[in-house]
Amino acid sequence: MKKRKSKYVLDTFAVLTYLKEEPGWEKVRKVIWNAYNNKDLQVFFNYVNLGELYYIVYRENGAVIADKIVSIIKQWPIRFIGVRSDMALIAGRMKAENRISYADAYAIATALTQKAMVITGDLEFKSVEDIIDIEWLPKNR
Repeated sequence: MKKRKSKYVLDTFAVLTYLKEEPGWEKVRKVIWNAYNNKDLQVFFNYVNLGELYYIVYRENGAVIADKIVSIIKQWPIRFIGVRSDMALIAGRMKAENRISYADAYAIATALTQKAMVITGDLEFKSVEDIIDIEWLPKNR
């Protein structure tokens, strides 16, 4: 895949890195904030990953905070991607062929269908470096 710096997919790891201000959060912030000012810059987040983010925040902080975080994220200049049949099949194939979580498989499917680069620090993505472009964040967890 040819690198396309004007299209990014955030995975759950990247969003949590930003929200928790962990190492690498500034890189995520820069992409999000640049999307406000540059209409050519597209940032994507899959609804499956939104669900994953929600349950992680819910487990750590409760429903009120999880609801608030989702409300804030929905105001960001990102495009939420729903599950379509083609993406479900791509994600299923990625999960079958690689050692990745199902939610990560949807981030990969989003990157492939949108021809975008994934921003993550999740080492599970190492297994798909030859399939998608990845902007690596430091491993925080």
